Amino acid sequence: MGFKDVMDRASGGDSHAQTALGYIYYQGNGTAKDLNRAFIWFNMAADARDPEGECNAAYMLVHAEGTNANLEEALRLYRDAAAQGWVQAMFNLGHMYSDGLGVPQDWQTAAYWYRQAMAGGSVPACYRLGVIAEEGRTGSVDPAAAVAFYRRCADAGYEKAQLRLGQMLFEGRGVPTNPNAAAKLFVAAANAGNAEAMCWLGKLSLSGHGMVKSERNARQWLQKAMARGSVEAQDLLATLGQ
Repeated sequence: MGFKDVMDRASGGDSHAQTALGYIYYQGNGTAKDLNRAFIWFNMAADARDPEGECNAAYMLVHAEGTNANLEEALRLYRDAAAQGWVQAMFNLGHMYSDGLGVPQDWQTAAYWYRQAMAGGSVPACYRLGVIAEEGRTGSVDPAAAVAFYRRCADAGYEKAQLRLGQMLFEGRGVPTNPNAAAKLFVAAANAGNAEAMCWLGKLSLSGHGMVKSERNARQWLQKAMARGSVEAQDLLATLGQ
């Protein structure tokens, strides 16, 4: 469907087309990027209670993109979209409560919304639950629960979880120590562009834990990590005489 067709349908009151037009302006896809127009169209869809439009309008209200910040209205829109089953709105509500955006910080409520989003298939929500368990945000630290959440996400290819699970496997937290399995997870995360995982691979190459001991390989991984902004990798390279 071309831009004109989407515009005609959106102008005629089709809320799905209004949301689609919001994306077009937000991304600058086939037309000039225009956040003000993107918000207008998302908000029109939100007025019709289109959950995707509500979620996108709320996001722009939180981040003051194309409009002034309004956390109270963003929360209202997220809640209505979540009540209609929109998974991203559930995740974003979790974020609002975990970061105390427009509401008092409340890790229990954040975890509730992350669980709702995970049940709807959100891998990032599953990861957030792992972090909550690892850091004990809702009570005592629970490494075993964190490992279970991270493993589920890592199996889905989520590189942040691959990194965290690798660290827990290497350190033996919530699971028996397994440097070889940790290294494999770091490789997967590094291949996805994770600088911290690259740094870990550099350190493992230097120590020979879970990997063949090789200063040459260590330098390669550390240089890749440094190129992505890792200060730790830069410091390690300096000690090696970069």
